[in-house]
Amino acid sequence: MRESCTQLVIIVWLSVLLSCGEDENEEIPQSLPAVWQGEEEEFKNTFSVISEGNTSVLISSESAIPFDGTVERNSTTSSTTQNFSRGMLNGVSIKKSKDGSWVKAHYRNGTLNGDMIFYNKSGKVRTTLNYENGVIKKRKK
Repeated sequence: MRESCTQLVIIVWLSVLLSCGEDENEEIPQSLPAVWQGEEEEFKNTFSVISEGNTSVLISSESAIPFDGTVERNSTTSSTTQNFSRGMLNGVSIKKSKDGSWVKAHYRNGTLNGDMIFYNKSGKVRTTLNYENGVIKKRKK
């Protein structure tokens, strides 16, 4: 019994100690969902793009926080799916044209890195470009 009372006192004391200095009225920025879907115009109203060196960073226009997750957006001519980490393109990016042709690119920290593959409307590979840290290394037909 004495041991459990001691543990309770320690827990209460730690709770008080850890909560000191917190401002209960401090507003925590709202983050966007991990997957954002919408039309191109809505995308332009929801996000801003800022340049940092040679890369661009996608941020929430409302909170100014870099976006983490997937963006799926549609326009009258194409649909695009892109993955972001800390606001930078990271992973696979796919852009499909209304005629059925599409391109798949790989990014790392906002820079092309890996294969960029162009497909025709039948799904056959037209061209493959290979990038390493944003620099084209090889082209395959």
